[in-house]
Amino acid sequence: MINNQAVPAAVIDAWELNRLDHEYRFLAKRGLTLATAPSAAHLDEDRVALAQLKAQQSPEFFRKLLKRRYQLGNFASKLAAWVSHGRRKFSVTEIVVAQSDLSTAQVMAAIEAIMLENTPAHQQMNLSTNPDHFVLESPGPKEQEVLEITGGSPLPNRFFATYGDESGLRSQLTPGYTQQAAGTARLADGTIIGGVRHQIKPEGDGFRFKALVEFPAILPNHIIHQHQYHLACEFRQWLTDVLG
Repeated sequence: MINNQAVPAAVIDAWELNRLDHEYRFLAKRGLTLATAPSAAHLDEDRVALAQLKAQQSPEFFRKLLKRRYQLGNFASKLAAWVSHGRRKFSVTEIVVAQSDLSTAQVMAAIEAIMLENTPAHQQMNLSTNPDHFVLESPGPKEQEVLEITGGSPLPNRFFATYGDESGLRSQLTPGYTQQAAGTARLADGTIIGGVRHQIKPEGDGFRFKALVEFPAILPNHIIHQHQYHLACEFRQWLTDVLG
């Protein structure tokens, strides 16, 4: 759900296909090619194929490939954080799972494990969940390095989310939600640019998952709105991985 409105899976599929095609073209220009271009008819296969193509390269490859671009993106984020004086906009997407044999605690623990435990299987999952993911790995306990294109931004960002550190957050745990994965997001120089507060609560025979990302308040609403689709794309896949 986005802005309290149910969003058909086909709409998220179309958003994902557009981003798959964008990243496919970007990588092809740099010598990383797939056998065929992404298509709506083969979305599941193309999602996996692009992730496998990225996984064949080291994280350092993408740090170097995207360095100039993410340095510009990080500069823009740093400026936005400074201008916003700590004020935030929240990008929120909710996913309702009607039936689950796992408890909310088990679901959240599994998602945290995928994000924070470096294994080949988790790398494949993290790269598959969103075409705009390039590096998602954990350099230390409860810390996640993220190199991605955020929402509707034209540039990538590289930042570090520290889970369990809520010192830089402005959001609060929503009443009724029982579990959360919350953390402050910082650039490598320590500048706080936002954070996350992902939450989950029981609902019927399943659960409701609320993905929430905090951005500097100065950012245009277009970026906040597009990131709602980014969240829908990645968390529907993470939850699919968790629930099997």
